[in-house]
Amino acid sequence: MEEKALSLTILVGFFFLIGIAIPKFFKNKQKLILFTTGLTFIIMIYLIIFDLLPEIIEVLQPFQHLYYLLLIVIFILLGFYALKILDLFIPEHNHNHHEKNDDIKKHNAHLFHIGFITAISLILHNMLEGISIYITGLNNFKLGLIMAISVGCHNLPLGIEAAIGIDSQKEKKVQKIAIYILLIFSSFIGAFLLFLFRTELNSILEGMLLSMTVGMLIYISTRELFSEIKINRQKKEIQSGLIIGIILAFILYLL
Repeated sequence: MEEKALSLTILVGFFFLIGIAIPKFFKNKQKLILFTTGLTFIIMIYLIIFDLLPEIIEVLQPFQHLYYLLLIVIFILLGFYALKILDLFIPEHNHNHHEKNDDIKKHNAHLFHIGFITAISLILHNMLEGISIYITGLNNFKLGLIMAISVGCHNLPLGIEAAIGIDSQKEKKVQKIAIYILLIFSSFIGAFLLFLFRTELNSILEGMLLSMTVGMLIYISTRELFSEIKINRQKKEIQSGLIIGIILAFILYLL
């Protein structure tokens, strides 16, 4: 039964693999970038409001105290500023770019930046989600399967967004391979660590890590994706991405 529950987390990684592969079949990467920017923005907002925050409240519900509310806020801010600090170690980037060679290089550096920090936050998030899927699968395999498919569905557009950014820097092959491997197997890694040590994740620690993930996703949504949407709001690819994102988020909500 433990092996079957672990296999569910591999299924989640398969959705990431599909998301990473999709951009390779598109010649016009710019249109795909704009579309997935709008789509990913909506999915991330959905993830924060309807997935992560309710999960944090559920995990910390037994500890109904003002101290734990303060703990959530502190770790959300910690996740937000962790990515802000990470900006210092990522190539310079900006949201204003044109067609000149230097500007194209800056634009590619900016895309890599978004892809990299998106991947980092998703790796942390999916390690925790992998633990949840594994525990659910142990108790009820069918319910665990539904949960794995649901998680996979919202990982698909996020995988596309991460891949487009990471692939923009052709020379960083080793880093790209390492990030992709961690991204694809992040859910499995989280579940496998739990399986290996035969232990349960402490509720308070889980709540803190989930809160950090929320902070990271808020940073990406507000400081990176929204900036792109604001600049390109008149373009139909952005508008289509936002509309499809809303539709997909509604479907995920019903699952």
